[in-house]
Amino acid sequence: MQLMTWTVARLGSRFSLVFEPYRRRIMHSALGRFLDEPVDLMVGLIEPDGTERVLPFTTRGKALHNTEQFERLNSITFRGFSETYRLRFEFNIHAVFYPQDEELCVMPAFYLEMRANPVERVRWFKPAGKTPKKVKLFIRLQRGNTRIAAAAGANGEGSRIDLEYDNRLQAKVDDAFEPYVPLPDPGRTVKVRERIVSLNPGVVPDADGAGLTLELPVTEQDSGIKWRLVWGAHVEEPILDLSSPAGSTVGRFRYNRYWRNIDEVMQAAVSERDDRLALSRRMEKLIDQAPLYTAQRHLISQSFHAYLANTFWCDLDDGHEWFSVWDGGCFFHSTVDVEYNVSLFYLTLWPRLLGLELNQWPGFEKKHNASGGSILSHDMGIGNRVGRQAYPHDMPVEENCNYLLMLQAYAHWTGDLSIAKTHGDFIERLAKYVLWTDRDGSGFPSEGTANTIDDASPATQYARKQTYLAVKRITALQAAADILARLGRTATAAECTRITERDAGKIEKKAWLGDHFAVCVDPSTAGIKDARTGKQLPYEEMPGWDAYSIYTANGLLLPLVTGQPCPFDTEPLATDLVNASRETLGRYGCGHTSYEVENTWVSQNIWRDHLANYLGAHIPRYSQQYWDMQVMSNTGDQSLGCIDSYIGNNLSFYPRAVASMGWFISEPRVVIDRLAPNGTRISVEPDTTHPQRWPLLALADWKAGKVPVCVVDANGRVNIESEIDPVIVRGSGAKSGVIG
Repeated sequence: MQLMTWTVARLGSRFSLVFEPYRRRIMHSALGRFLDEPVDLMVGLIEPDGTERVLPFTTRGKALHNTEQFERLNSITFRGFSETYRLRFEFNIHAVFYPQDEELCVMPAFYLEMRANPVERVRWFKPAGKTPKKVKLFIRLQRGNTRIAAAAGANGEGSRIDLEYDNRLQAKVDDAFEPYVPLPDPGRTVKVRERIVSLNPGVVPDADGAGLTLELPVTEQDSGIKWRLVWGAHVEEPILDLSSPAGSTVGRFRYNRYWRNIDEVMQAAVSERDDRLALSRRMEKLIDQAPLYTAQRHLISQSFHAYLANTFWCDLDDGHEWFSVWDGGCFFHSTVDVEYNVSLFYLTLWPRLLGLELNQWPGFEKKHNASGGSILSHDMGIGNRVGRQAYPHDMPVEENCNYLLMLQAYAHWTGDLSIAKTHGDFIERLAKYVLWTDRDGSGFPSEGTANTIDDASPATQYARKQTYLAVKRITALQAAADILARLGRTATAAECTRITERDAGKIEKKAWLGDHFAVCVDPSTAGIKDARTGKQLPYEEMPGWDAYSIYTANGLLLPLVTGQPCPFDTEPLATDLVNASRETLGRYGCGHTSYEVENTWVSQNIWRDHLANYLGAHIPRYSQQYWDMQVMSNTGDQSLGCIDSYIGNNLSFYPRAVASMGWFISEPRVVIDRLAPNGTRISVEPDTTHPQRWPLLALADWKAGKVPVCVVDANGRVNIESEIDPVIVRGSGAKSGVIG
């Protein structure tokens, strides 16, 4: 694959490496992206004539020929050639991950490997000499305001490079960009210690004390002779400041409960290396063997590490556990609408992490007197400060509905009602506000309609009576009715059910335009102001109100994956989805609407693709277009990491596209309901037109190492290998759009 910006990161620990080959550097810090600094990383080999050949992460040395990269879920390999001595150099960085193994995943360390192998030829280059039997490999670092010291171990084994620096806690965007909102400066730094340790004997520190060199035999690729290193980090001091009406506290990285200092990190990382790599590589193998398109595989790997790089998993000094996720370069903590899309990752691999957020969000409600209910804040804070919403305005219908839908999905997916029981009053208040927002009984919300699509046209972003929000409102009220009834809150549950049954048909009738649903049914701008500027809109009718939109049925996906009844006729919704996908298509996927085809968000395209699978709506595979945008945004002069948006926005190094992990749910059409009336009900309905094997990651017993696989054979028969829970196989003859 071509070189491009690439991130490897750790869950909750913020330790990340961002490789920027076109800028000849990496960005690095124990506190992660946007709290990092440029590093000159010199990694490569010394040719027999003394020429130092390097990968393009340094301004020193001579670049290796034909440098390229190859990723798997948890690792990235960079490769280049010494064309004149017919050598291939490879450098691999592995960030171990194995679902639901907290200690393994939060460990702030990477495993590195280097090797040199002979090749028969490199194109038609004339060799300068014979391929050597041995070659010297090296790793060297230069980093501003950092103390770097290399030292030899006994017999060269355990040789190491130590790094010490102060890491400022103020998040920063790249120099060319303005922050979305002003970022707080906590006015403090934390001390960081890092260490790179060699596991091979014979390593020699460089004379300048900033690098290590090892002479290795040049052997065939599968010989197993590699230079093995471990790069670890540790921060003991608090890195989050949290405040609430009950008081203030601070958060320290959760890994401190396992390792108190850099020595303990390195001892654990080295001693448990083989076991942790074995688990991590097993996870990679599961992903590799799935019948994904190449572009889908790239997107999963890239977005997964973008997500990891944004996570904070901390222990608070008041004794509580904390988990939140930045939304990339916007720096908001656990933005509800972002995590709504990320929820597919949690449901696929680690539901407990979603549970932590569902328990935290109720602390960020705002009472709403007119409705007798509450609205949920858009986020939990910004930068290193948590305690109040930082986004400039509320998105009340959007975020209330997102929470209710995520809570219902979590409860049915896991069978766990404890979060709902803890927050019953809060859930009821959210539902009361959502009920109130339809002020004229039309079925459409006319209050609190500013939504998450904040680079869209006014009709899409904050019009009254949006169809997208009307559909999501009905599904959220259905979710609230379900949960509240289980909590014995029958009055509000009954009202939610009454409105759901009364209004679903109204929405379908009022918004249907013959072959698609309108973006909104009230195009008037009277009394509507721009949600960000506060200024009156300069026209009477919103352009694009009758456009095709990929968002119409957005609120249906989570109920469908948990086997909940659909309150709408799915046939027109499937028709709308197919037609909107055609009419909104641009170069890198589909825009928000046909009025704005270049306003593309990758995460929303992926969400739409999942929904299409459940609705039985047959649309083309657009994953290559999504991937084309990632390549375009991370080569040449651009280095935006996992980019969610096209040119009109800057959602860079963004976690939202990890919704791509949902392909492991939506492609085999997994439905899980552990609260079904007659007990747990789990089903699959894969495409039976061709052979395939889908690991059912959401049904895995990770501690036991058991992962069931949905297998479709050459005759279209479906079998579940290594079944743990009983799984119903739904027939290919089922009517499209019927989930049953």
